[in-house]
Amino acid sequence: MTNLTPARNRADDETSASSAELLVVDDISRNFGPVRALDGVSIHLDRGEVLALAGENGSGKSTLAKIISGVIPASSGSVRLHGQKVQFSGPHDALQAGVALVSQEPTAEPHMTIAENVLLHRLRRPWTIVRKREQVRDAARYLEEVGLDVDPMLPLSALRQGAKELVEVAKALAAEPSVLILDEATTRLPDPEHLFEVVERRCEQHGMAAIIITHRLREIRRLSHRAFVLRDGRPVGELARDDLSDERISSMMVGRELGDFYAKHPYPPGDIALEVRGLVTDRSAHAIDLHVRSGEIVGVAGLVGSGRSELLETIAGCRKPHAGEVVVNGADLKPGSPRAAINAGVSLVPEDRWAQGLVAHDLIVSNLALSRHRTMRRTDRSLDRRKAKQAVADYGVRTQSIHTPVANLSGGNAQKVLLARCLDHEPSVLLLDEPTRGVDIGAKAEIYAIVDRMVAQGVGVVLASSDLMELLGLSDRIVVLHEGEAVGELSRDEATEELIALLSAGGTRS
Repeated sequence: MTNLTPARNRADDETSASSAELLVVDDISRNFGPVRALDGVSIHLDRGEVLALAGENGSGKSTLAKIISGVIPASSGSVRLHGQKVQFSGPHDALQAGVALVSQEPTAEPHMTIAENVLLHRLRRPWTIVRKREQVRDAARYLEEVGLDVDPMLPLSALRQGAKELVEVAKALAAEPSVLILDEATTRLPDPEHLFEVVERRCEQHGMAAIIITHRLREIRRLSHRAFVLRDGRPVGELARDDLSDERISSMMVGRELGDFYAKHPYPPGDIALEVRGLVTDRSAHAIDLHVRSGEIVGVAGLVGSGRSELLETIAGCRKPHAGEVVVNGADLKPGSPRAAINAGVSLVPEDRWAQGLVAHDLIVSNLALSRHRTMRRTDRSLDRRKAKQAVADYGVRTQSIHTPVANLSGGNAQKVLLARCLDHEPSVLLLDEPTRGVDIGAKAEIYAIVDRMVAQGVGVVLASSDLMELLGLSDRIVVLHEGEAVGELSRDEATEELIALLSAGGTRS
């Protein structure tokens, strides 16, 4: 077990900070009513350094980030910046002091232009004269830095989700922060490498320090100099760069080895459960063919914008195809009808659980019952409660009550609620679109076990994911898309990260 780096007591000595030391968090605790979300956490951050905060959902990472960036106050403890004790009254106060947070929850204003969003901190100043030409010029510089080539005068709502995430990063950089906190900022980026290079350049050339929070272990290995691990709100230990292996990180996070999280149990495939013939989605004019047998997982790879989500949503009847047909268990599926797809045995777990799958502020029991309720039909509340209690137990949803709002759950538990509802119909074909996005490694293992259980029961699975390790670990075959076209199919034995990346980018096999 890695020993925890001892906390240093600076309560009475502000001058002891070295010239390299930028941020000191000393013995921070935070209570939410009777729940202790953070308990005695101390970290330090030097100029030019990147520190990873690692831990499962509910471990306190985001709570700590919000305290440092002034979103919420600490219950006890202190924060020092540049050797001076600070107590921010809000995020804007922290931003003025040089601490910028890119959070999981978007703070952008969709009705405003991209430029206005990037420079929002300036617009909040009283009596500020806004010169559009200067605004566009200044915003364009930060947009270019994050690799976003768009017209700054476009409304933010015109952008895809990944591009909106880059606008959030550009907005943080526009404040020229000395401390940048990225809380799950890469979950919707097709390739975060450019962002990593931006962070490294800022740290090396300008002395900025960064804190990254991510569930992707390879991102921790790629970018951070150290990793500080939390579990249940308490510090577990710290890993130096040379110790940053997936096994060491995951072991500290969940108390067990990474082991066989991606273990693949071989099941003999059965008859064809799903067949897609010449399907043309509204993503591109290219016709797509694929088939999935019962007890088989077929992965779908491709960059953001390649048409993965459009393909799954068209199969599920959420989008109407321009041509082609979908056949489920030998029967043609009525196009453009989600109800017909569900009745035929097709169930979709959508990409964005909050925007497309769950009613965030509604109760667990209500969310689980959504697909059973019909207009002008009597609702059996007793049945809803009974089935909700069974689902919570069967799928390992950690909650005190089925009457808890889904918004109060961690990402992993919310995803399990969505899975439970989609599987309530006992589908023969399960479509998974980014099923573990924003989910910690422990919850990932639980979701993989649920999927494995479905495959063992003969369900055919289509898995679309931007996590290549997830695709390689779970899929029997992988279909690769490039700009809406299926450009290759790889068997489990021949599929590699490099080959998938090559085909996804439009390259060809030699």
